[in-house]
Amino acid sequence: MSIIKEVAAEAGVSVMTVYNVINGNYSKVSEKKIKLILKLLEEKNYVPNLTAKSLAIKSTKIIGIIVPVGDDDYNFFKDPYLSELIGVIEHLLRKKGYYAMVRSVIHAADISTLLKTWNMDGAIFLLPYYDHIAHQILAQNNLPMVFLDSYSDNPDIFSVGIDDYKGGYIATKYLVSLGHTRIAFAGSIGEDGVKCVVNQRFKGYKDALREANIEFHESFVYPFAPVYDMGIVAGREISKRKGEITAVLATADVMAIGIMEGARLNGYLLPNDLSIVGFDNIEASIFCSPKLTTVSQNIPKKAECAIDLLMKQINDEPTPEKRPVLDVEIIERQSAIPLR
Repeated sequence: MSIIKEVAAEAGVSVMTVYNVINGNYSKVSEKKIKLILKLLEEKNYVPNLTAKSLAIKSTKIIGIIVPVGDDDYNFFKDPYLSELIGVIEHLLRKKGYYAMVRSVIHAADISTLLKTWNMDGAIFLLPYYDHIAHQILAQNNLPMVFLDSYSDNPDIFSVGIDDYKGGYIATKYLVSLGHTRIAFAGSIGEDGVKCVVNQRFKGYKDALREANIEFHESFVYPFAPVYDMGIVAGREISKRKGEITAVLATADVMAIGIMEGARLNGYLLPNDLSIVGFDNIEASIFCSPKLTTVSQNIPKKAECAIDLLMKQINDEPTPEKRPVLDVEIIERQSAIPLR
C-alpha cells in the first residue's frame, strides 16, 4: 500500500483529501484533519514526487538563471558581482517556493532548448550579453522572462537596470571635486553610438569632464575587460605614466582592485600616487587595502525588482513599469583622496 493510501486510511479520509493537504488546498479540510494528515505524513517520512506534482499543476517551480559563456570559456562565476547577485536571486526565489537553475548559455537556439527541456516557469538573464539576440529569445519562448541591464530597444522586453550614465558622471565629478584633472577610464567600451552599460558610464565620464572644462584624452582610456587580471594590466600601464594620470574610474570593483594591485606592483603607494573609484559596491570592496571608494548599485534591490517583474508575469498581474531603472550613489572609503 502506498504512503498516501496508508495516511488516508489512518486519518479516515479519502486519498483525494490527502493530496489536497499535500498541495496546500485546505479549503474543504478541517483544521483537525489537516494537522493529523501532516503529522502522519511526517511520521512516514513522506517526500512528495515533484515531477508528478509539476505535471499535475503544469508548473515545475524552476526559474532559469541564465549566464553567458565568456570569451575563451571565461568563468563568469569568478566575478564577485555576479556571484553576489546570483546568491540574492536564489535566496529570494527559494523564499517564494521556486528552484533556481543556473546555466551558462550563449546561443538563442540553445537557450530555447534549455527552457523547453526543463519546462521552466520563467527565466532571468544576467549581464547585458543577450541584447543582440533578445528578439529571438522572446520570439522562440512563450514564458515570463526578465533581462538585467538590457539596453535593447525591443518594446516587449522586461528589464531591470541601473542609471549607468549617472554612475559614470558622479564618479568623475567626485574625482574632479578632489582636485583631479587627469582622470583615466578603464572598461570594455563598445562600438560608438551603441547604447550599453559601459558606453553609458563612459558617456557620463566624458560629460563630467566637459562640464568641468577638463580636456578629454583618448590615451587615458583603457578599454580592457572588467576583470581582475586585466585590471592588473591596466594598473601597470597607468603606473608607467607616473604623474600624468592621477586618478582612474574603473567600471567594475573587481577591475579597480586589480588596478590597485598592478600599480602597487610597479611601486605606487596607494592612494597617494593614484586615486581609484570602482563600480558596483561588492563586498570585496571593503576587504581590499585601501578600502575601495565606489559607485554603489543596490544588488539586493536589483534582484528583488527582477523577481517581482517575473512573478507579476507568472501570475498574470499588471506591470505598470516594464523597465525600472534603479538609482546609484557614491560610497566614500579610502581609495580616492584629494590631489597633492
